[in-house]
Amino acid sequence: MFVNTITLLISFIFIYSLGHVYMTRVTYINKGNVEIVIGFLNQFISQNYYSPEAFTKEFNTILVQPQHDYCIKSDTYKYYHPEVIMNDTYTFREYRGVVKDALQQYFFDVLPNVYLHRKNKDKPHQFKLPLKLTLPFTYYDQLIHQFKVGQQSLCLFQNYNHLPQRSSLSHKNKLMTNQMNYLRVLRQNGVDADCIANATYLPKTYRLFNENECLQFFTYINSQQYEDKIKTDGPQFIIKMGKEVHRGRGINMLFPQEKEELNKKFDKGELCGSVKTFKVAQQYIGNPLLYKGHKIEFRVYWILASTNPIIAYAYDKTLIRRCIYPFDKFSLLKGAHVCNTAIVKSTLKKMQNEDDDDNDSDENDDDDNNDEINSQEDTLFIDWKLDHLQEILLKEGKIQNKEWLQNELLPKVDRMIIHAIKSTQHTFAKDSKLGEFFAADFLLTDELDLHIMEINYNPQTLNTTESRRQQHFKMVYDMVDISNAYLRSRYMRFQRIVEKLLKELEEKKQKVKDLITNQIGQEIHKAYVDRLEQGISISSNNLFRLLMDENLEGTKIYKDLIQEKCLI
Repeated sequence: MFVNTITLLISFIFIYSLGHVYMTRVTYINKGNVEIVIGFLNQFISQNYYSPEAFTKEFNTILVQPQHDYCIKSDTYKYYHPEVIMNDTYTFREYRGVVKDALQQYFFDVLPNVYLHRKNKDKPHQFKLPLKLTLPFTYYDQLIHQFKVGQQSLCLFQNYNHLPQRSSLSHKNKLMTNQMNYLRVLRQNGVDADCIANATYLPKTYRLFNENECLQFFTYINSQQYEDKIKTDGPQFIIKMGKEVHRGRGINMLFPQEKEELNKKFDKGELCGSVKTFKVAQQYIGNPLLYKGHKIEFRVYWILASTNPIIAYAYDKTLIRRCIYPFDKFSLLKGAHVCNTAIVKSTLKKMQNEDDDDNDSDENDDDDNNDEINSQEDTLFIDWKLDHLQEILLKEGKIQNKEWLQNELLPKVDRMIIHAIKSTQHTFAKDSKLGEFFAADFLLTDELDLHIMEINYNPQTLNTTESRRQQHFKMVYDMVDISNAYLRSRYMRFQRIVEKLLKELEEKKQKVKDLITNQIGQEIHKAYVDRLEQGISISSNNLFRLLMDENLEGTKIYKDLIQEKCLI
């Protein structure tokens, strides 16, 4: 009896093993043809969409290296293992911080040891891009610039969190130029004044790299009219460096000393057109909304989920921050006028150092000092929700509508971001794999007028308290949730195309390139347009709200926030 049982068990294992081998062979029997089709599709997409020329660019990170035919291997693997995309998320981040911690907590980090590597460049890590990688969530954009798209990186079944042309929005000089060109086109097409006003998202700005605007600016600031104005209203301009300068660097109020230095550099305008600069002079908003006597700004996080077509979302939770010093329009303290996080941190650190000098003690611990700075800094950030701001305005009698936030402020916020996108989207590479994470900084005046002050990419994610850390974790999770929804939808569409091409290969015995008729080409283009497939949805508890979706028609593209008469 025992012998028979053992015999039956061995037979069962043998039959199961044969069946498993058979099923594996059946599963991979067309692997050669699948690789041919996958290779062709990657080539087709890279030739028709974003395909930059490879060039060498120095970065501060040691990044993994791909194989020459990485995309064929990776996409073929995912074709046979749909659960990699449909059920999971494989990602990595090379830069330490909250985003990396969030990705590691919620998803599969395929390269947990990749990190910023500044000191020991002679000993690079020898990591390879894993086949399972679906969402490289990198800080820098090496995968775009260092490797060949569609062959070594940015494969068909991957999404990427960077847009090469993000500077159109994040560089102040480019953003201002794009707004001016956008408004000029609207005027040329006879769009009325109300539409122009709604499409204007930045305060008046002089571009000092533009000779005519530079001359106008220096003529004005050296006039008696300007002198009279600053005597009654305080500083009139804030000077910003336009190119690749963020977190408070390159921002200066036009105080008397700064005016003198600027006049000297430009010889009171005589050198306009010859001084190489990216500086802009932006009209200073001298009547900001105050909270407990301090100027406040609020930051709205938003994402471009795709550029083929344009699809954008904004985050519901908003960071409100106040300047470190009480507001006084005549104050010569930068911290009374500029609420930038980096400026707050540096000011607190300077104040702490001054206190240490006064104490004349050698026993101060740096970690304790940092904890105290973080604690003080946290008091300067009011809340993650604008509901709190609405409550304050209701108590102060500045508004009466209890639905003011939903019915008035947020629609204005969304409309301004939409116009910022519309004014810059002509510069974007059109590609379903590309996206970007932005933050727009807004200022409300005492009359509740709204302005965008600037837009940043890779916005700083604070880690001052556990609550704020968890808020950022949730935001990262929601961003990946949106990316996955579109990636999974694209994967479903291209599964059908791969199967169709495989069938054609078997029946007609031709090379795959000879099977590509105009009809098949159009099917590929249509499948590559980002949209959500039936059965694929964004989580119901996702805190991002849709801003813009070019899959829709007419004013619905913009959530009906732009009137038909304002469109061209």
